[in-house]
Amino acid sequence: MSSDTTADVDDEEFDREAFTKVATVDEIPAGEGEGYTVNGIEIAVFNLDGDFYAISNRCAHQRAPLHKAGDRKINAEDTWTEKRGGVNVEDCTVSCPWHLWEWDLETGVHEASGKRIGSFDCTVDGEDVLVRI
Repeated sequence: MSSDTTADVDDEEFDREAFTKVATVDEIPAGEGEGYTVNGIEIAVFNLDGDFYAISNRCAHQRAPLHKAGDRKINAEDTWTEKRGGVNVEDCTVSCPWHLWEWDLETGVHEASGKRIGSFDCTVDGEDVLVRI
């Protein structure tokens, strides 16, 4: 994980008070994300096989909820297949469930357009998933 999106809880300068607990590690299944509001900001936290990343929960294209990537039938039943978008563990990205824009989970960048959404420090302390906004 990059230093842009993680904090080292073993670092003596780590300040847990600067972080907000959003979940426990078992509340966010591997390869999926969950949505939260922290200090009035909508975020999505993704579990990539035990590595956790936090980005803005809204796609910059048309404000789709990114934590819904990979969910079943996000739109009308006859419009899309059972799953739309999803998390790519190898590339460390999430694809928007509406129009498949792919966002880097470390940087919040959509490479094709150059647009960027917020990415936030995210770490695990014990069983707690913590985010710094």
